[in-house]
Amino acid sequence: VEKVDEEILIECIEKILPERREDLMTLAEKWRREGIKEGIERGIREGREQGIQEGIEKAALNALREGLDVKLISRLTGLSVEKIEELKKKLN
Repeated sequence: VEKVDEEILIECIEKILPERREDLMTLAEKWRREGIKEGIERGIREGREQGIQEGIEKAALNALREGLDVKLISRLTGLSVEKIEELKKKLN
C-alpha cells in the first residue's frame, strides 16, 4: 500500500471508528508483518527454484562436454531440446 493510500485509509478509519483506531492500527501492523514474512518466504522459494534450475543446466553442460546426445540429455534433465541447443552454443 502506498503512503498516500495509507493516510487516506487511516483518515477514513478515524472518521468511522475513532474509538477503535488503536485496534485497527494493531491489525494493520500485523498484516504488514505477515506481508513481509510472506515476501521473504517467496524470495527464499524462488531462490531455491533458481538454484535447482542452474544445477540442472550445469549438469546438461557437463553432459554436452562429455559428448552425450542432446535428446538423451533432454530426457535425463527435463530440459527442452531447444534449451540444450542454446546451452551448447555457450560451449563454442
